[in-house]
Amino acid sequence: MGSLISLHSAVISNPFRRLAAPVDFELDEGEQIALVGDNGSGKSTLISMLAGGFYLREGTLRHNLGGGETYKALKVVRFNGAYGTTEFPYYYQQRWHASEREFGVSVRDLLAQEPAVDERWRQELYDLLGMGPLLDRTIMVLSSGELRRYHLTKALLSAPKVLVLEAPFIGLDPQTRQLLCSLTELVSERLGVSFIMTFTDLDMVPDLVTHVYFMKDLTCSAKMTRAEALALHGDRPEINLQMPELPFAKHSKADYENAVVMRNITIAYGERKIFSGLDWTVRRGEAWNVTGPNGSGKSTLLSLVCADNPKAYSLDMTLFDVPRGSGESIWDIKKHIGYLSSEMHSGFNDNLPAVEVVAGGFADGYAGTGRNRAEELAAGNALLDFFGAGNLAKRLFPTLSSGEQRLVLLVRAFVKNPDLLILDEPFQGLDFRRRSVARSVIVKFCSGDDKTLLFVTHFPEELPAVINNTLELHRN
Repeated sequence: MGSLISLHSAVISNPFRRLAAPVDFELDEGEQIALVGDNGSGKSTLISMLAGGFYLREGTLRHNLGGGETYKALKVVRFNGAYGTTEFPYYYQQRWHASEREFGVSVRDLLAQEPAVDERWRQELYDLLGMGPLLDRTIMVLSSGELRRYHLTKALLSAPKVLVLEAPFIGLDPQTRQLLCSLTELVSERLGVSFIMTFTDLDMVPDLVTHVYFMKDLTCSAKMTRAEALALHGDRPEINLQMPELPFAKHSKADYENAVVMRNITIAYGERKIFSGLDWTVRRGEAWNVTGPNGSGKSTLLSLVCADNPKAYSLDMTLFDVPRGSGESIWDIKKHIGYLSSEMHSGFNDNLPAVEVVAGGFADGYAGTGRNRAEELAAGNALLDFFGAGNLAKRLFPTLSSGEQRLVLLVRAFVKNPDLLILDEPFQGLDFRRRSVARSVIVKFCSGDDKTLLFVTHFPEELPAVINNTLELHRN
């Protein structure tokens, strides 16, 4: 059994991305490897090293991928920022302003540009990942879960020798996660593809995986079998935290009764209806779980509430007891709201320190209130510390791992002590401890009777204990 990829005593030249110790890594034929580690542990850097993305100051990198070009035989699929393509770079809110005819190239045409093992495999892959209903749509109107299926399909068409999937399951509903597990097993068996997948927790690792490397504090462990890894890292008990008072300035009690009232709401793109005839009322102090499969309209619904979707102006909606279209500005709405979503994460690429990203949350509706920049930065630092992320404050946002970025944007959602918190898959990519801390902060934040929460997740175990209502959407 030969080696496909090997790193020996490898140290990269870039001092800002360098791991804490030289790396030894080996992927042999027939192996399926999981890289498991907390946010910021070095998983993304190691992936880039394996793909030849860094010049090595010391050590060696060897690929033995069948003599073809490495870029075809080794593919890396990362999902943050995935709405953008070479032809159509993505900016925040673009998805909600797009139509079916915009950016005319369809998913079908984009995938047709990718070479496939053969046309039978192309069709089988489309069927396995449920791509049929998506093929005549454009990238911009896909949900985040549907978008992941597109990128997986694109990478698998040519059956690379090695496929690297960074955090493959986040954002996928249970049915699609199971489909992905089945697909990786099928591709491995039929085409001999070896997978390298990254996870924040060992209990997320699928049965396909044969070997595990643990990443901790920018150091890579020795390779161990799946059984050895499970024996070494047993089940971790849930972290129950007693949270102190949140570091917010007090503000007056919210002066509205209903955060959201929607009457007979229908949203369609072309002939495709997202939802039809929806009636929904969210009262002050309620905590809602908005649930449903990928493509059922969860993110679209929330984009109407947070004033990002222009379709809201033509609908019968009331936000904070004010009818939409009655003269209120977008900032009159946003001043009440703290918000996090995959679309926001994808479109956020400012080269700013994390504390400035957090403090930027005050700008949504708070300009001209007399709050100065020093006060905003102090509040940002205090809240990062509260989330246990004070060490990220001075780091530039693009240099953070995807999970660290998600955490910083989650902190940003809280910074102005909003009346309504809208969290669309907020724990996406967060490790076990950070999920536990964030969930405890949400419970603490919503403990008063004047805070309202809309929460989306595909993992029921992530739901905060304060949830007291559920809206279930269905895919049309």
